[in-house]
Amino acid sequence: MSGTTPVLAVFDSSGAIAGSLTFIGYLEVIDCIQNRGVTYEATIINITGGVFEVSVEPK
Repeated sequence: MSGTTPVLAVFDSSGAIAGSLTFIGYLEVIDCIQNRGVTYEATIINITGGVFEVSVEPK
């Protein structure tokens, strides 16, 4: 978390921070990670300029 707003951080395969995600329902994903121990994996589907389309699925 950063400040009072939850942040969904994304790490690359080497463990370095790659950025953060926001989408409708991202707070539910954060809740699942923090309170239910669910692990997720994000896969980049498309990159257009600086916009990344990502699929987020539980592992």
